[in-house]
Amino acid sequence: MKMRVLLTACVAGLVCVQLGAATPAAAPDPWAKVPALPTACFAAQDHWSDTINAAIDSVQQDHYRQNDVNSAIQQRFTAAQEANPMAMAQAMQQQMMSDPQNAQKYMQRMTQQGQQSQTEIPARLAKEKQLDDEGKAVMQQYNAALAQAMGPANARWAALKKKRAYGPEVHWPGESGEPAWVYAEWGGILKDRDSAYLANCAQWWTASGSPIRAYLKRYKDYLVLERTPNYRKIIDDPKLENYRLLKVSTAGYRTTTDYEAAELYMKKASAMFGERRAQPRCTPTGGCEGLD
Repeated sequence: MKMRVLLTACVAGLVCVQLGAATPAAAPDPWAKVPALPTACFAAQDHWSDTINAAIDSVQQDHYRQNDVNSAIQQRFTAAQEANPMAMAQAMQQQMMSDPQNAQKYMQRMTQQGQQSQTEIPARLAKEKQLDDEGKAVMQQYNAALAQAMGPANARWAALKKKRAYGPEVHWPGESGEPAWVYAEWGGILKDRDSAYLANCAQWWTASGSPIRAYLKRYKDYLVLERTPNYRKIIDDPKLENYRLLKVSTAGYRTTTDYEAAELYMKKASAMFGERRAQPRCTPTGGCEGLD
């Protein structure tokens, strides 16, 4: 009687564990399309935003195509259920009758799978929020470090503003009407800002162990080592087991969890490295923006 109750519960929607589900078809690893992080201080030096956007689009296209394949398999499974509403119950009963020694273990694992899903999903969401908050904190630390590095140049600009009686809305000298020494001083301020940015860049953007790069490594490790296996366990394995029970072909099926993970990583990296400045305000030959 107990086994019948558990069987009915599973048919009603309880997640079933994998008992040797069909192996998903091999496909290119989406992580192979993820470009290396840039090493330049200024975005205009490498145009990495174009590279990462193209990679995101390419992985998404693969993801969409795989979704179509998986959806077609799911539709065949649904059609088989509709053709015989008792097909799943009969297939599971036959499974247990053919292996009565392991039937009880099977039902126990089935029940544990449902219970684990209820606890693992909230834990995973909490972990992802923690990582998102950590990423925001890293960027706040970067901005604070940049502001500190810019301190002398900003103090120099504040002194010039005071000397020329500029209001708070003024962010640079006007294009005309100022004495030549004002433009010379402004050019010096811009050069100081470039130097400060470059000094800060070495610690945050280009160094192999920089806080930003270290954070992105931790984020990728979570996606690859925790999130992806967990999603496969609670999403793909039960589906494949159910397909197997109804003898629905899984040819072409592939998990999409690693597509999602690669996309999440690239979007995170794109947002963080998008904080780099586009280009220096002054050229190596000495000319500065608006003063050439």
